[in-house]
Amino acid sequence: MGSKDIVREFTVCGNHVTVHVPAHCADEAHPDADEGRSGETSPALPDSLPAVYLHVHDGDGSEVLQLCRELGYREFVLAAIRPRCWNDDLTPWECPGLFADDAPFAGKAAEQLRLLESQIIPRVEGSAPRKPEQRVLAGYSLAGLFAMWACFNSAAFGRVASASGSLWYPDFAGYAAANEFARKPACAYFSLGSKEARTPSRLLRNVAQGTRDVVELFEARGVPTVFEQNPGNHFKEPALRMAKGIAWALAR
Repeated sequence: MGSKDIVREFTVCGNHVTVHVPAHCADEAHPDADEGRSGETSPALPDSLPAVYLHVHDGDGSEVLQLCRELGYREFVLAAIRPRCWNDDLTPWECPGLFADDAPFAGKAAEQLRLLESQIIPRVEGSAPRKPEQRVLAGYSLAGLFAMWACFNSAAFGRVASASGSLWYPDFAGYAAANEFARKPACAYFSLGSKEARTPSRLLRNVAQGTRDVVELFEARGVPTVFEQNPGNHFKEPALRMAKGIAWALAR
């Protein structure tokens, strides 16, 4: 992002994390003892600046961040997390693969959430004067599923955004209905492509109904909620879809 951001990277338990801090918002750099390399510094996070935690399949979140700025949203810290195994680490329980030759999903979301709470968040926010005024958990596809599942298992996040989330996941709507929020979200954003349910996969064909069920559940529990339908299939403009969700969640 050039001069607009100070970028810090670290790896923990196979997760690669890229933290983008707006340069003009960052405090004077301080030595980062966690990195263990002499002379390396990281910026102190600004007091109360919103923090967004975004699991990414690849890349470092820069495209999503730039699109958020083009949408006119104010500055925030973005922590883009590339997990060790996308299909395993973001799924809440075991599930068969989508197609006959696909490996099953391992269902290790609980482990990923523990890592996020115990190691990633403290390292991202360790230099902040106090915790962010807003903390958002966001994700696309399986990461969107993870964000919604985390609502029932973590009080760490006040806002959630799921863009084209994998809410087709077997039994997820029933799980949500049977469980209370760990912390009632201040708001929740959902989106889906208009053609995402048109697929030969029996599981994926449930995505529209699964999304509607979860949206209705959040609304019934009094969470300010929006559902946005985007044109196209699952792979059309994913960065823009995600940016719209993050910008909405932070603006509420």
